[in-house]
Amino acid sequence: MDTAYRFIHDNRGLWRIWLPLIVLSIVAPLLSIAVPLVQRRVIDDVVLAQRMDLLPRTAGLYAGVWITSALVLVSGGILRSYFAERITLETRQRVFNHSEVLSVSFSRQEHSGRTMSLFVNDIPAVTGLFSSTILTGVSSLIALIVGAVVMFRLNPSLALVAAAAPLIVAGGAALVTRPLRPASKRAQEKAADLNEHLQENLTGMREVVAFGREHLQAVRFHSTLQDLLRLRMRVTLIESTIGFGASIFSLTMTLIIFTYGAYLVIESRTTLGTVIAMQSLFGLLFQPAGHMIGLFTSTQKALGAADRVYAFLDEDPAVEDEGEQYVEAISGTVEFREVGFAYRSGEPVLSDVSFVAEAGSIVALVGPSGAGKTTISSLIARFYDPDEGQILIDGIDLRDIPLTDLRAAIGFVFQDTFLFADTIRANIAFGREGASEEEIIAAAQAAYAWEFIQRLPKGLDTQVGERGVQVSEGQKQRIAIARALLRDPRILILDEPTSALDARSEGMLQAAFENLMEGRTTFVIAHRLATVQRADRILVVDNGRIVEQGTHGELLMAHGLYRELFDLQFLASRPIENGHRPLVTTDLAPVGDDD
Repeated sequence: MDTAYRFIHDNRGLWRIWLPLIVLSIVAPLLSIAVPLVQRRVIDDVVLAQRMDLLPRTAGLYAGVWITSALVLVSGGILRSYFAERITLETRQRVFNHSEVLSVSFSRQEHSGRTMSLFVNDIPAVTGLFSSTILTGVSSLIALIVGAVVMFRLNPSLALVAAAAPLIVAGGAALVTRPLRPASKRAQEKAADLNEHLQENLTGMREVVAFGREHLQAVRFHSTLQDLLRLRMRVTLIESTIGFGASIFSLTMTLIIFTYGAYLVIESRTTLGTVIAMQSLFGLLFQPAGHMIGLFTSTQKALGAADRVYAFLDEDPAVEDEGEQYVEAISGTVEFREVGFAYRSGEPVLSDVSFVAEAGSIVALVGPSGAGKTTISSLIARFYDPDEGQILIDGIDLRDIPLTDLRAAIGFVFQDTFLFADTIRANIAFGREGASEEEIIAAAQAAYAWEFIQRLPKGLDTQVGERGVQVSEGQKQRIAIARALLRDPRILILDEPTSALDARSEGMLQAAFENLMEGRTTFVIAHRLATVQRADRILVVDNGRIVEQGTHGELLMAHGLYRELFDLQFLASRPIENGHRPLVTTDLAPVGDDD
């Protein structure tokens, strides 16, 4: 029950809604129990006694009880629906906020489809427990207690027969519903697998079709569907078995009460009105007992979902926002001091990395794939914290700077540009909240994106489609540059921003990059060495260490790894003559036609 307590504690702010619901849940069964008592009076005191003078008053009482009961049920239903929506909203917001905190680190380990399943499947199951099942349980418990007392007041012997039934059913339900929690949890996990496969297939549809894997993907999806069907049918079978047993038991008890009641009437030991009232009261008592069964089954299913929700909420973020040092204006000097980092324990990605990037300078990070270049940029933005050493901006440890201030000072243009399924305007304005129309246009112009935007039918209001499929790669990059320009960061990180472009498209973007880098501390990660030749300092990274650093000319003359990489690219760019490429020369002509 620790999970249930945590959920109640997390949503304690909604007590102003829950308290009236509890009151209505208590009043509703009391009104329901009043109906058989009025029926008893009508039969015994009016019909059998032939007292016409009491009929109007009794009929009015009967109508009043029904109308009041209906009003309570309707108002309770409306308030319950509102509470369900509010508690679902609060829980989804809490999970979403935590996913934002986990962000980069968690996304490396967990498939987004499984996180989506929390919102679609698990959270509604958990919130349904507290917005409906528990309230029904309160109402049912009141009905059982009060109904049993009333029945004993009317006829103790009939009450003993009738009251034993719900207690037996409710007690038995607590035992037989135990398998539901693990079965429901497995079904929810399989539903998460289904979401994962579906999302992966939809986002990777191009690759699926290109490699002719439609049939294989369909078979995998069908297998997951079959597993989910089997698990959900197991849950349904358990619930149906319990429900069937309860129905048979109810029918048997109804016949016993009817038969025994008729015997008591014949023997003049009770009245017909009392037997009919007892019959109605038994139905009212057995219905809450059925609700109690539902409470047990629903609780086990919901707690299985709650386990998954809180397992997610218990995930610790890789980066804690504990910075309290106010920085009026970041100039952009970045320093690494003997930094070490590993994504997984015992597998270092960076070791003893030290360098200083002066404010306003251009620093290039080059080296083989997997050397640790992108990890360095991720540490600057505090997507992760180093395991060893320090990273400082303007002499201040990153951990001492509030994350909002730090991230506001950093701009990104990534290799794989992500555009939201929205307008070009919204994607550029994503760089800074509250940007004006003039500022958005100015950023687009500086990024050399305004020319193609103006040619589009709706201009800035053109929808780019999911992941920007309606625009070309070069246009996506220019939108991304405009977004970064609008943010006006002091530190800029360009992570392979032109690797997906051809030489002509890359050349068209050079002027946009010049505007973007002006006056900013810029880190350029690139495999194409021609794109980093103008850097103030080049850091050559290999196996998680900086093995060389200097200018382009200095590193060529050093004949180290940088020269080796440069020569390989230069050789690959030379035309084939008579079946052979010419020997590598030492001239410093641009590599290929990239410039």
